[in-house]
Amino acid sequence: MALWKCEECGHEKESRCKPKKCPQCSSSKGFVKAEAAGDSCCD
Repeated sequence: MALWKCEECGHEKESRCKPKKCPQCSSSKGFVKAEAAGDSCCD
């Protein structure tokens, strides 16, 4: 899973695939990957 952030309003959504439309502001401007959820690099 990845964490996606709306470029318009900053809403974050966890999903495997890049969302096409923001559920909060309805923008179709796009999402950027914020960080990988569940991927820890602490050894």
